[in-house]
Amino acid sequence: MYCTNCGRKLPEDGSPCICGAQNGNFNTQPPQNFQAPPQYYAQPPVRPVTPVHGMLKRFASSKLFFMCALLFTVQMVVSAVSSVIEVFTVLQNQAYLLERTPIGTNFNVEFNVNIVPVQNILVLIGLWLLYASAKKTDTPFMSTAGVTLFKVTEILQIVGCGILCGMLLLIGLLVLLASSGAPNVTNYTGLPDNIAILIMGVAFVVGLVLSVLLLLYSIKMLGVWTSLQRAIQVGVLPKKLPGYALALQGFSIFCDAAAMIAFFVLNAWILIPGSLCSIVARVYVIRCMAAYNREVAGMKAGFF
Repeated sequence: MYCTNCGRKLPEDGSPCICGAQNGNFNTQPPQNFQAPPQYYAQPPVRPVTPVHGMLKRFASSKLFFMCALLFTVQMVVSAVSSVIEVFTVLQNQAYLLERTPIGTNFNVEFNVNIVPVQNILVLIGLWLLYASAKKTDTPFMSTAGVTLFKVTEILQIVGCGILCGMLLLIGLLVLLASSGAPNVTNYTGLPDNIAILIMGVAFVVGLVLSVLLLLYSIKMLGVWTSLQRAIQVGVLPKKLPGYALALQGFSIFCDAAAMIAFFVLNAWILIPGSLCSIVARVYVIRCMAAYNREVAGMKAGFF
C-alpha cells in the first residue's frame, strides 16, 4: 500500500504515513507529480488442451454418435405415436361398447397409457447437447451439460431402485407375517400352502436381487459419468464403460424382439414399429459404447 499524499510506501504495522503524522494533517489529495502504483488484476486460469479433449470432441461429433442419437430419437417418437394411437383405439372400442350397453349396467372403462419415461427424454436431450457441443469449431472444449443430464438419470434410477427395494422388503415382511399368522390365506391360489409360500418367496427373492443389481449398476454408471464430466473439464483420461452395460443393452434387444413377436401374435401391429426401432437403436448404442471403450483403451495404451 502507498500513501495517497506523498507516494511513500506505508509502514507494515499499519501506522499512518510520516507526511501526515505532524499536527494531524492527513491530506488525501495526491500531489501533482504523484503516480499511483500499477494495479495487477488476477487473470482467469487458462485451461490446458490435452489429447483427451480432442478424442472426446472427435468421438461426440462422429457419424456413429450422430446415428445413435438420431435412431434413439426416432425410436422415442415412434413409441410415443404408437402409444397415442393405441389409446385412441381403446377409447373408440370402449365408446362402441358403451353405446350398446343397457342402461343401468355396471361398466368399467379401463385402458393403459404408455408414457415415455422421463429418464429417456433426459438421455435424448443429453445426447444432442453433446453432439452440438462437439460440432462447435470455435473452441477445443465441450460442454458438460449433456453428461450432467446422464448423471441426473442415474440419480433418479438410484432413488427409484432404493424405493423399490424398500417396498419389496416391506411386502416380504408382511407376507411372512400373514403366512405365519393365517396359513390358510394362501389357499386362494388353489395350491397347497407350502407350495404357494415357496413360489411367492422365490418371486420375492428374484425381484429383490434384480432391484439390488440395478441399484449397483446405476451407482457404477454414476461414477462413469462423473469421470467423463471431469475428463471434459480438465482433460484427464475417463473411465471405460463397464462390460455389463453393453450386456444390459443386449438383454434389452432380446426383450424388444420378444415383445415384437408377441405383438405380431396378438395382432397389435401398431406397436411393432416401436419395438423394431428400439432394436435398431440399441444395436447402434452398443456399437457406440464399444467404439468409446476402444478410444479410451487406445489413449491408455499410448501412455497418455
